[in-house]
Formats: sequence, C-alpha cells, structure tokens
Amino acid sequence: MEVVAGGKIPTLTAIRRIEITELALPTPASDQYLIKLRATGVCGTDLHLYESDWGFMPVVLGHDAVGEIVGSGQRVVLDPAISCRRCAYCLAGRRNACPEYRFLGMTAPGTFASFLTIPKVNAIPIPDELSDEAGTVLEPVCVALHLKERLKSVVKHDSPVLVVGGGPIGIVAARVLQLEGYNVTVVETVDSRRQKVRSWGITCISPEEITPSTSPTGARAVAVETSSSIPGAQLAIEWMGFGGVFASIGASSLSLRVADLLLKDQSLIGIHGGGGRYVEAVELVASGVLPVGELVSHRRPIADLEEVIIETNRSPLDVYRTVLMHS
Repeated sequence: MEVVAGGKIPTLTAIRRIEITELALPTPASDQYLIKLRATGVCGTDLHLYESDWGFMPVVLGHDAVGEIVGSGQRVVLDPAISCRRCAYCLAGRRNACPEYRFLGMTAPGTFASFLTIPKVNAIPIPDELSDEAGTVLEPVCVALHLKERLKSVVKHDSPVLVVGGGPIGIVAARVLQLEGYNVTVVETVDSRRQKVRSWGITCISPEEITPSTSPTGARAVAVETSSSIPGAQLAIEWMGFGGVFASIGASSLSLRVADLLLKDQSLIGIHGGGGRYVEAVELVASGVLPVGELVSHRRPIADLEEVIIETNRSPLDVYRTVLMHS
C-alpha cells in the first residue's frame, strides 16, 4: 500500500518552507497504477499544514486531484484515503478506522507531486463530461455524502438544517442535504459567498439574521459546522437547541462539555473524511445536479504552488477554490 512520488516533488520540510526535488518515476506494484497528475485543488487542509506543524512533515501536500493512468491515458480521480480493504473496519465500511489507513498529502505523499503510485482501487475513472477542474472538487462531495449517510440514523428528512460556512464544503454539503429533502439554510459572514450559495438555490443568511424566531422548534434540528472557527461552532451549538444534532466537518478548537450535551439531550457527530464514496460522487456530479466546477475561482500552474498558498493564507476570503494545473 506504499504510495511513492516521482518526477518533480514539492515537499513541505518545515513550517512555511517547500523544497523542490526531482526523482525518477517509481515502478508501481502489481495492484497499483502509476498516475501522472493533471490537476489538483488547494484545500484548506493544505493551507493550514503550511502554517503549522501537525506532525506530518516532511510531506508532499495535496489530496484533491485528477490524473491519468500511465500507459492507458485513462483519466481518473484519486480517492486519497488508502486502506487495506480487508480488515473488519474496511469490510464494515469504516475505512478511516483501518490500522493501515493513510491519507494523501498528510500521512502519504500527496497530489502536488508530478507522479504517484496509487492502489488501483483508489483510481476511479471519470467520464468525458466531467472536467479536470470539477474532478478536483469531488472530495467535498464525498464528505457531504458521508454526512448524509450519518444523519439518516438520527434525524428525519424534514428536519431543519443550518450549515455554518458557505465555502466549498459548506455549499456542497448544503446542496446534498437539500437534494435529500432536508430544509437547509446556510449562514455565512461574507456577502460574496452568500451570493454564491444563493446561486445554487439554497437559502443563505448572515449571522445577524439569526434571531429567536429563526431557531428550530419541535423537529430535531441539525447544525453542520464547516467553518472550523470557534464563533461558527458556538453559533451552531446555540442554534440547534434542545435535542439537536451537532455535525462537525470543520475542525474548530472550541471545547465542548459533555454535561451540556447531556442536559440538552444533544448529539455530536464527527464527519471524518468521505468514507470512500468517490464512485457515487462521480455519478452525482456527472449528472449535473452538483455544478462543482463553478466553485473554482482561481487557476494557476503547479509551479506557483507556494506563492498560491501564501497569497491565499494572506487573503483567504478572496479565494473560493484554486486549481493547480500540472504540465
């Protein structure tokens, strides 16, 4: 299951330092493909890892990508979650709990490299109607599908849902839940992002528009936190009320007291990754109901990687999604 990088390799060797090396192309094992990367998205995780030590350095960042199989030229999207597919966790559909679990761009070399060896099961073919750019936004779709599946066992489809944060993951999660029949509202601080959410046919409000009259009554409410901010998580918890469900996609550092959840009969769900739902994600995006290509706001060559990270971290609200094109 070892993932090996080759070609031009930008490695994060220390906080705010990327070093470029070049290695020979690796030879894939019998159960692997050698993938030539075509396009890769810059995710919030990449931006955070550049600025702080999460214990993964040295590491090649990147995990949202489209490439082609060397030899056949077949375009594929890469499922970044590498697992054995044989253990009890994998067979139960909980691949993120696999003892051999690896994730591209964190615990395995990522998609900012020119070439990667990848298990064949992690290379999912994509149709011609799905562009390279749209393919780099499939991981948020998988996360949203995983969220939808987790909610099935705890709330009904008519439950009110508040999604905190109107970035790519927030808008995709909101749309997937809306398609499932949930009554979804997104709350977002930035006006341009509110307009983007509304263009997808989703109700979007500012935090100031949340009043006691907009809080849920009766039905069990769901608050989905995607902003990774303390104010966002606090808003979500306060809004969902008694018996509510707090689903965390963003990694906010807000501390929660178990006693508070108990006394208000609330539930906490952590959404870790996309649960290997890339085949479903490809079908959903190819059908046209999730125009994720519209979320790409910036396009740059992979050579501009570090400059893009620095610029985006300096003014994150000016960027919706950047795609880096491999040569």
